[in-house]
Amino acid sequence: MKIGDLVVYNTEKVPPSVPPSDFDRLGLVVEVSFYQRGEPGTHRVGLPMALVQWNGIARTMKHRQDLLRVLSEAR
Repeated sequence: MKIGDLVVYNTEKVPPSVPPSDFDRLGLVVEVSFYQRGEPGTHRVGLPMALVQWNGIARTMKHRQDLLRVLSEAR
């Protein structure tokens, strides 16, 4: 996943807290990053994250990349 990708929720993995009405939203990836899990000084696992601007929502939202599905890749 990279900046500029067009994404939707991956309906097979999305948590129940996401309302079904949001499944129809399209999002644009504006930033990618890694969330570091684990204690400092130990082996830390980076969890891929994406900051997404969804249509119809004024602010950006951060999501785990595995909860999203790429519809169209940026060139």
